[in-house]
Parts: sequence; structure tokens; C-alpha cells
Amino acid sequence: MRALFAFSASPVGRWVVLVGWIAVLGAVLTFAPRLADVRQNEQSQFLPSDAESTRAAEVAAERFTADSIPAIVVFHRDGRLTDDDRAAAESFAEWAASDEAPEQVAGVVSPSRVPADAGLVSDDGTTLTIIVSLTGDPAEEEFADAVGALRDRTEQIDAADLTVLTGGPAGLIVDLVSVFQQIDSFLLLVTVALVLVLLVVIYRSPVVALVPLFAVGVVFQMSDGVAAWIAQTFGLSVNGQATGIMTVVLFGAGTDYTLFVSARFKEELTRVEDKREAMIRTMSGVGGAVASAGGTILLASAILLLAELRSYQSLGPVIAIAVALMMLAALTLIPAILVILGRFSYWPFRPKYDPDHPEAAGGAIYGRVASFVLARPATVLAGTVLLLGALIGGMALYQPTYDTLDSLPADTESVEAFELLREGFPAGEVAPIEVYVELPEGQQVTSPEGLEAIATISQAFAARDIVADVTSPAFPFGVNGPSAADLAEQFGGGEGGPPEQASAGLISEDGRVARIEVVLGQNPYTSDALDTVPDLRVVANDVATAVGLEPSAILVGGGPAEAYDTREANRRDTLVILPLVLLSIAVVLGLLLRSIIAPIYLAATIVFTYFSTLGLALIVFNLLGQDGLSSSVPFFLFVFLNALGVDYNIYLMSRIREESRAHELVEATRTALASTGGVITSAGLILAGTFSALMTLPLQDLFQLGFAVAAGVLIDTFVTRTLIVPSVVALLGRWNWWPAHPELAEGEREQVAAAD
Repeated sequence: MRALFAFSASPVGRWVVLVGWIAVLGAVLTFAPRLADVRQNEQSQFLPSDAESTRAAEVAAERFTADSIPAIVVFHRDGRLTDDDRAAAESFAEWAASDEAPEQVAGVVSPSRVPADAGLVSDDGTTLTIIVSLTGDPAEEEFADAVGALRDRTEQIDAADLTVLTGGPAGLIVDLVSVFQQIDSFLLLVTVALVLVLLVVIYRSPVVALVPLFAVGVVFQMSDGVAAWIAQTFGLSVNGQATGIMTVVLFGAGTDYTLFVSARFKEELTRVEDKREAMIRTMSGVGGAVASAGGTILLASAILLLAELRSYQSLGPVIAIAVALMMLAALTLIPAILVILGRFSYWPFRPKYDPDHPEAAGGAIYGRVASFVLARPATVLAGTVLLLGALIGGMALYQPTYDTLDSLPADTESVEAFELLREGFPAGEVAPIEVYVELPEGQQVTSPEGLEAIATISQAFAARDIVADVTSPAFPFGVNGPSAADLAEQFGGGEGGPPEQASAGLISEDGRVARIEVVLGQNPYTSDALDTVPDLRVVANDVATAVGLEPSAILVGGGPAEAYDTREANRRDTLVILPLVLLSIAVVLGLLLRSIIAPIYLAATIVFTYFSTLGLALIVFNLLGQDGLSSSVPFFLFVFLNALGVDYNIYLMSRIREESRAHELVEATRTALASTGGVITSAGLILAGTFSALMTLPLQDLFQLGFAVAAGVLIDTFVTRTLIVPSVVALLGRWNWWPAHPELAEGEREQVAAAD
């Protein structure tokens, strides 16, 4: 590595490195795709491939026409809808079915077009729904324009105290796509602004503040193209959340690495007159720490590939690519730029060569903090442990949520529409469990035998207490409504089956697969409701045998079942992946420090900080009125606090070990804390700032992740790394390095000091 550092700092090598990075960036921008072009946001794409809900989604995609998505227009009046309200609704339905409506409208279902309202009007008469089926790609602008046209039309309805909102799957998708479109540009702008302001305040120099932004900007563009190319080539599912997380991780980690290099370079410039030699000494001191810090994230990213949830799996390569490139840039590009700029990097406060009074990076503040901690390590350790231990009490508020609606702002139109539906109809109406039944070869759903089997299956589900209603080809308007035979007799239908309009979307194109929609009587995304999914799968297995089908012929899927499978996979990944991440980081620390004891207590401090942070976050979210915690937040919080927070462990402990070669351990710790304290604080503030940028986005799960990681980084920076770790080091003494002992004899220390 010293040869690499020497080349990057040499008169020719520095320019070769700079031009080489720019050339590679140009090639990537020219030939590679972008992540925005390959990402997906369907939940079923990120479930384990062998999950039952995944197999159900595959049946739906393969056997059913997927050329329309329903928009549900909700008419609501507190008390009861009036005749004028119903007339306004029917007028809207007539417009939606006319040539004046967007060409994406494929069909309209309203109370006047089906028998006896057919469940489109709530029992209390307060809510009425009209279903408008839309064709097209939901990610395209034309689809969003069609939903916008429906919303514009409803705004023209002039009726006092009548609420009309457009939601349903189409409205929700448009609102989600709109949010994810903001992530790339808005998040990038906020992150850059935060980092720039913090760097200028910390360094009081506009030049050195622009160095990490330039380097991270180059790596960001390269990472986006390389990650998109790999996702496209290997079929990885990448969502908008992954790209947002990649942005903040890259800016946070990249700025940290740059700070480690630039702070030490500034320090060495006061000791060495030649800037090339100063950079070589800088990278000899911090290069291993930077490589180890990047290596921990790469290990954590690799371990994510072992996760069952494909949303976690896909995040691994995206983060790994970004961090690997950033680590390489920190070892080559950043040193090259700083050597090219030399002392001008820190203009207007250029470091002066003064070997008699070399500059310390931390200043007087952290020198006093170090003296305070090392004078009473047991007291400091006990006080900080009690403080953070009290925060763990917030874990009592832990209540994970798997409801997509909880992520969007409450004033989003699709969310408000769904809330009105939940008030007027059974809570599970807006997200039914979808059961797919495949009949044997040669048997049709609309045949008498097929309808009889579907009716038996439908009634088996309807017999469960939690089930409010069941819709199927045998009961197109619910088990309490007219049967398919009754409808066929009244309106006409093939083979005694239901009319085509009534069974639309419930029978596959080849006629062999039936879709049964099971509506729960409560919010289908609560923990109690999700717990019923395995019970319903038992019902499916039992009734399959009763009607002469294989158990595999009936699959229970849909939104609530996907949420259940997500919860189970998340639990498995939490129990398997997180310990592996912690173990891998401990191994890296052990190799870097050549110690068994130090990695153990450093890993313990990470876990302690994690639970304290999670408890604090839950208290804050509860005060903000956010009852549920996004199910992915605890997982990502652990990964990021381990993979990113360990940077400060590495930077501090490697400096303590370095100083131990010339000083007693207590003095080495004091010098290391004084020298690195300012850098770690600056890096922590910037890392917390980059993650807090997620709090500006209108997605609750990203807001929660941003707050939790930012809070955890600040706790790690100001409490764990500044107070707890030095206290433990002082109390353990030479046992920190067991079985190795890096301390030198007194005479050897004098030789090292003289050499320095």
C-alpha cells in the first residue's frame, strides 16, 4: 500500500490518478444505464422466491390479464349520502365511461351498473365507491396524468360537505412513484448542501470543503452506473429506497474517509515541509484505517446477500459497489487532489511548517476531555452506561408496522381515500387476501363442477370469524350476495356461470384459475391480522383435500400475506444476518488491532449503542404521533451503526495502538483522543447530517431511518467513542492488546520518539 500511496503523491502519479478517474467516469456515463431505469417498487419482487405469496404473485402475473389497475373514487358524507350525492357520483361515472375521459380508462363500475349496489355502498350509507380501471404502465407519465384527470374531475363536483377522493391501487401507485421521483434529485441536493455547510464550518476553508464533494460526486455517478449495469445483467431487484440509502451512505462514508485523510495531512504538513512526504506519512498512518473502515462495510454488504428478503439482498451489491469505489478513491484520488493543491487546500488558514510545535488535530478541547475521562475511568464508564441504559427503556414502545399506507404522509389523497374506505367498509376491504385456485387440466372455473369447488372453498374461508366477506367467481358480489347461478339466470352467463362483467378479474384467461378475495374484518396489516395468514393457509390445505385438489393448487397471497411473509423473513434475517455482521466487524477489528480482547468490548459498545438508539428513536416517534415503527428500520439501523460507526472505532483504536509504541497506554490514549477527537466529531456530525437528510422526504420509513441513524451516530460520536471506549481502555490496561503487547521498552520508546 505504501507503493500505491507513493505513486498517488508523486509528481506524475497524482495527475495520472486524477485523469484516470475522470476518464473512467466518462466511460460509465456514456455506456452504463442508470439505477432510475432499472429499479422496481412492487413488494412481491423483494420477498423470498419460495414464499407462498411470491408464488401467488407469479400465478397472478402469468395467468391473469394485468392490463388494468383499479382507481377507487370515494364519495363520503358524515351522516348519510343524499340523493344529490348519489346523482353526482353517477354523473361522474358516466363521464368516466364516456369519450371525454382519459383513453387509459378501460372500464367503470358504479352502484347503478351492478345488482343492489353490490357492496359499493357502505351499510351505514355514508360512503360510496366507483371503480375506474386504468390501463398502462403506472411508472409512465400518461398513467399519472389519467389519475390526475380523475382527481381534477372530482374537484369540480359542487356539493357542500361531500368529500370525494381518488385512491385505490392506481392512486396509491401514482403517489408512491411521485415520492420516489423526489428521492433522487431532492435528497441529493439536500445532502450536498448539508455536507458543504458542515465542512465549511468545520474547516473554515471553501477549498478543502469542495474536495470530498468532488470525490464523492465522481464516485456517486460511477456507482449509479455500475450498480445499474450489475442489476440489469444479473436480474437484481433494486427499489427507490435502496438508491436513497446508497446516496446517504456514500456521502457519509466518503466524507468520513476524506476527513481522516485531510485532517492527518494538515497535521503532517506542520511536521514535514515537503507535501509529497507529508502525504506518504499521512496515508501510512490512516491508510490502513480507511481500508479497514471500507472493508467492514464491504463485509456487511456481502453478508446481506445471505438474507432471505430480496430487498436486503439487493441493497448489499448497491452499497458494496459504492463503498468499494469510495474506498479506492480515498486511497488514491483524494490524496492526489490534496497533494496537487498542497497547503492551498486549507486556504485561508494554511498550515505552516513548524517541527518544534506540530499541530494536533483535536485541539485543547479534546485534550481536556481525555484528561477528565482518564482521571476517573470507572466513574465515567458507570455514568454513561446508566445514561444509555435508561434510553433502552424506550424499547417497550416497539410496535413494527407492515402497512404501506403508514409510510406516506397522512394528507396524501390516496391515504385519505383508504382511510374513508376503512371507516365505511370492513377494514380489510382495501387490501383483501388473494387466494388463487388452479383447477385440474381440462376443468373450467365456469363449469358446474368448477363453480361448485370454488363455492366450497369460498364458504370455508367465510366461516372463519375474522373474515368479513369473500368474493369469488361463485360469489362475484360476496358470499352474502347473489350467487353465480342466480346472476346467470337473471343476466345470462356461459355454462351457468356468472356474467362476464361480474367475474372480471376473478377468472384467468385460460379459465382454469380462480381468484378468491378474502376480506378481513379488521385492518389486515395489524399483528393480529397477520397472525391469521398461516391459519388461512391451513384452511386452504384442508379444503383442497375436501374438493379433490392438491394442497399446492391453492395459494394464499395478496398484500396481507406478502406482509406476513415479509415479517417472517425479516425475523429470520434479524436473527441470522445481524450477528454475522457483528462477528465480521469484530474479526476486522481483531486483525487490525491484533487483539482478541479489544474487538469483544468494542462490539459490545456497538450493540449497547444500538439498543439505546432504538429506544430513544421509539420515544421520539411516539411523541411525534407515529405509532408504528417501519419493520426495516431496526435491521438497517444495526447494519449502518455497525458498518459506519466502526469507522470511529478503527480510527481511534488504531491511533491509540500507534501512540502506544512511543508512550505508556494512558498517555497514548490521551494523545490519541486529543488528536482524533476533533476529526471524529466532525465526521460524526457530517455522517449524522447526511442521514438526517432522509428526514426531509415524505416517506415515514425513510424519515424514521434517517432520524435513528443520525441519533445513533451522534451517541456513538459524543458518548461511546469519546467517553466509554477510552474509559474501558484505561481500565483494561495492557489487556486491551492481549495476546499481543505493542508497548515498547523505555529505551525503544525514546528511539521511536527521536525518529519522529
